[in-house]
Amino acid sequence: MSSNVNSILIIGLGMIGSSIALASKSKGITVYGFDIDNVVVNDAIKKDIIDRDAGTIEEISSQESAKNIDLIILAVPPKQTLDVLNELDGLWNTSITITDTSSVKNHIKIEDVSNIVLSHPVAGSDKSGIHAADKNLFINKKNVLCDPFNAEKEHLEKVENFWKNALQMRTAFMSVREHDLVFAITSHLPHLISYALIDSIRLSPTEVGDNAGGGLKEFIRLSGSNPEMWRDIFMLNRVDLIKALAGMQVSINNLLELITETKQIPDIFSHLEILKKELDEIKSFKEDKF
Repeated sequence: MSSNVNSILIIGLGMIGSSIALASKSKGITVYGFDIDNVVVNDAIKKDIIDRDAGTIEEISSQESAKNIDLIILAVPPKQTLDVLNELDGLWNTSITITDTSSVKNHIKIEDVSNIVLSHPVAGSDKSGIHAADKNLFINKKNVLCDPFNAEKEHLEKVENFWKNALQMRTAFMSVREHDLVFAITSHLPHLISYALIDSIRLSPTEVGDNAGGGLKEFIRLSGSNPEMWRDIFMLNRVDLIKALAGMQVSINNLLELITETKQIPDIFSHLEILKKELDEIKSFKEDKF
C-alpha cells in the first residue's frame, strides 16, 4: 500500500471540509464529496470545490464503491464523528485510510481497527458553511494526530503525508488524553469565556454601542462560532473543560481579591505561589468527582 494520496473522500462539506477539498484540488488530488444535504453537494460540484458526488453512506461503505479512494476525511460535528465511523465499518481494516477533524477525541472508541488515525487540524473561523471555504486556511497551521487504535504504519504515514504535503501543515502526535486536556485549555475554554463575556455585556444596564475595543471584538468573533458544534464540544470534553474553568475561576477570584484589596499579598511572586498551590489541587481531582 502506498502512502501517497491521489484521491480523497470528504464527508461533511462545511467550512472545514470544503477548505480541505479546495486545498487538495489545488495539489491535483481528485476529491469526492458527501454531505447529508444534497443541495450542498450539488453546490460544491457547481463551484468546483469537489470533483464528484460520492453517493450515499451505504454506497461509500461498500468496498467496491470506495476502491478508488486513498483517504476518507470526516469533517462532521464532533458528536457525529463516531456515528459516521461506525457507519463506515465495511471499510475497516482495508487499504483505505480513514481520519477525522474533530477537536475532541475521548468519545471516539472503536475496537479491532487498523486503518483509522485521528486528526485535528488546528485552523478554523467563526464563519461556517461551504461559502466560507478557503484553500489557504491550513497553510503553516498545526495538525495534531492521535493513534489510539494502533494503526498500521502505512496508514499513519499516509495521513501525516497528506496533511504535510497537500495542505502544507505542521504535524505532531499526542495521546487522546493529552490532546483533549491541551485543547480544553487553549481552545475550548476561550470559546466558553467568550460566550460568558458577551452574555454578561448583553445583561449589563450599560449600552456598549460601537465602543468595543480590539480585545472585545475578538471575543465577539469567537462567540459568533457555530453554537451547535460548540455545545457538543463543551459536553464531550466537559471533564477537562471543568478543570480548565476551575483553574480560571481560581485566578479570577485571586485577582478580584487583589483589586478590592481584601487580600494582602506582598508581591507578584507570592501571588503566583498561592495560585500554583490552588491549581495543583484542581489538577489532582479525579474524573469521578465531575
